[in-house]
Amino acid sequence: MIDNLLQNPLFTEVAPCTTLSTKPLGFIDIGARGGIHPLVESLAGVIAVMGFEPDREECARMQTELAANSPWAVWDVEPSALAESDGEAILHLLSVPTNHSLLPPNSPLTQRYKMIKFEQVGSFPLHTTSLDKILFSQQHQPDDYWGEFIKLDTQGTEFEILQGARRTLSERTVAIYTEIEFCQVYEGQKLFSEVEIFLREYGFSFYGFATMGSRSCKQLDKRLEAGRERSIWGDAVFFKDPLPGGVQVTPLSVRGNHVLFTCALLLGYYDFALELALATWASGDEAKRIKNLVHFCARLPPSQCYKDTMDLTERVKLNPELANIEVGRFVDQRRHQCDYYDTILRTVF
Repeated sequence: MIDNLLQNPLFTEVAPCTTLSTKPLGFIDIGARGGIHPLVESLAGVIAVMGFEPDREECARMQTELAANSPWAVWDVEPSALAESDGEAILHLLSVPTNHSLLPPNSPLTQRYKMIKFEQVGSFPLHTTSLDKILFSQQHQPDDYWGEFIKLDTQGTEFEILQGARRTLSERTVAIYTEIEFCQVYEGQKLFSEVEIFLREYGFSFYGFATMGSRSCKQLDKRLEAGRERSIWGDAVFFKDPLPGGVQVTPLSVRGNHVLFTCALLLGYYDFALELALATWASGDEAKRIKNLVHFCARLPPSQCYKDTMDLTERVKLNPELANIEVGRFVDQRRHQCDYYDTILRTVF
């Protein structure tokens, strides 16, 4: 919900809110077709967003929409195709616009898994540039917050875009949310392992997957049978973690810690957010305020889980033949909340 965290008095009382009210958090959405990603909506009033969408018609639509009704502290939408450097490229148009890419689809793989949304239907040439060139241009350089939090979803070219953002990653970025693949959906694309190794060199620690997507040839009837599928893609979260065990070797600035704390809250890493605050700036009354805020954000009432479970039970009772499907959907929808390994096996480690 727009600004629901910003309007929470528990947030307005902590130091990160003061920091971001003075200078907004710089969020960059690379691959912004359809609108700015909702990741940062709950703090819209203290967020500066810069979206990149190479489809000029879609970019113009977004600009018109934001000009008429923008919740953001600052906004900009650029009709630029990002890559490692300036150059010429071909945008491959696929059957679903959200799958357009600077890389052609890997047809043998997409046909194997009947991925009909990846059929190429056209193409057109365009010019590419790098994120560093744009952010450190005379136009944008005075606003040194751009790039503190980066989201990428460009259908296979995330690695190259990150290569073209080396200065931004070194000097500004503390959090990244990026789509990754575990096999080449597009020809020649870099996979998760290569993205992780590259980002590690710039001080980023992989923290987890926000989403995971899998695929099979659908030869089993999942109403009656169970089987594991191949992991194809996901959304990965990286933080420039300055605490022991992270690969960031130098301390972050006060603002850097406040921005990282905020990003951890937005992405649901509440335990890390609290750990970071208490290890860096929060003490005394500020520590109490931070604890109250984090515990509020993380709250998951058992009564809600009970209600959801009872609703699941009723659906299974009504359609017992769909029990496997209903339970599977229930688990998938809550997978990001189900990190209980450390709780259940606390005496092991």
